[in-house]
Amino acid sequence: MNQNRLLDANINRSAEGLRVLEDIARFSLDNQKLSSAIRSLRHRVRDLFKGREHTLLSARDSVADVGQMTSQQSTGDQRRGLKDTALSNFKRVQEAARSIEEILKTNGEYHAGKSVEELRFSVYELEAELISFFNRGLPVGIYGILGEKFSLGRSNIDVARQMVEAGVSVLQYREKLKDKSIKTIYEECLTIRQITRDAGVPFIINDYVDIALMVEADGVHQGQDDMPIKALRKIAPDMLIGCSTHSPEQARQAIEDGADYLGVGPIFTTQTKEDVCAAVGLEYLEYVVKNHDIPFVAIGGIKRNNLPQIMAGGAKTVCLVTEIIGAEDIGKRMKEILEIFNSGEKI
Repeated sequence: MNQNRLLDANINRSAEGLRVLEDIARFSLDNQKLSSAIRSLRHRVRDLFKGREHTLLSARDSVADVGQMTSQQSTGDQRRGLKDTALSNFKRVQEAARSIEEILKTNGEYHAGKSVEELRFSVYELEAELISFFNRGLPVGIYGILGEKFSLGRSNIDVARQMVEAGVSVLQYREKLKDKSIKTIYEECLTIRQITRDAGVPFIINDYVDIALMVEADGVHQGQDDMPIKALRKIAPDMLIGCSTHSPEQARQAIEDGADYLGVGPIFTTQTKEDVCAAVGLEYLEYVVKNHDIPFVAIGGIKRNNLPQIMAGGAKTVCLVTEIIGAEDIGKRMKEILEIFNSGEKI
């Protein structure tokens, strides 16, 4: 039995898998910390076998590999997105590391085996950290929406910067083609994506999934008459998808279709959207809280004076539009809102 051949195959598997993960962290997630940590592990794998490269290479026999035929026929390596690719490569590294560990211990190289064991547990920790970037979720807090016609003459970019600095938890871009060209919308979203990325704030784009994909937004939000959620999921498998709902039937359908979160409202009468339906009141909010576990954002006519009612009704993410973007001092207004919100959280 040629154990060097076993070592050679699994060293290459683990190093190759770590290289894929390093590239995902570096080029897709733009995460220097994760990229450096994974690169360090890759070097550790190679360093463990310095001086043995010739022996390992001499044992290699890819042509006579009996597993080559079955792997060519396998369909188990199909991917549904970058998250799947990351998960598959983490499993590849973990399994290869376990095999290396066992071979080394069998050969009496106990300390080297323990080093690989420690490396394997480091990979488990990095897996949880990296995959968390792909897990779609709606943060608790204030969900802000941009809209220049309500922003007292300020640009969306200026308002976005102020809202992010003031502590908004999520930011949505919502403009219509009748008011702006598609090129302008794209350029604004590109700049706001950088502002939100630098601050670690999720950025969601209303309607324009093409632009959301191009600027690498975190999510897209759809109304009842917009692109179906199931269709969106095919082209944006890793993207957060929200859906506006106004009734129990719409909530159930959105959940069945695969929405990651619901828009629940309008709770009160609102003037920030054209052709909006009548206010659904607190009764619909109560229904969603009692019957569904899916994250949701309460929206529609919410102001500082009625925010406590929304919080008491069970909302953990709340959208205030003109109350924020229509304020003379956005920073001061956000501070007032957050004081109310945080006191409500403690109830």
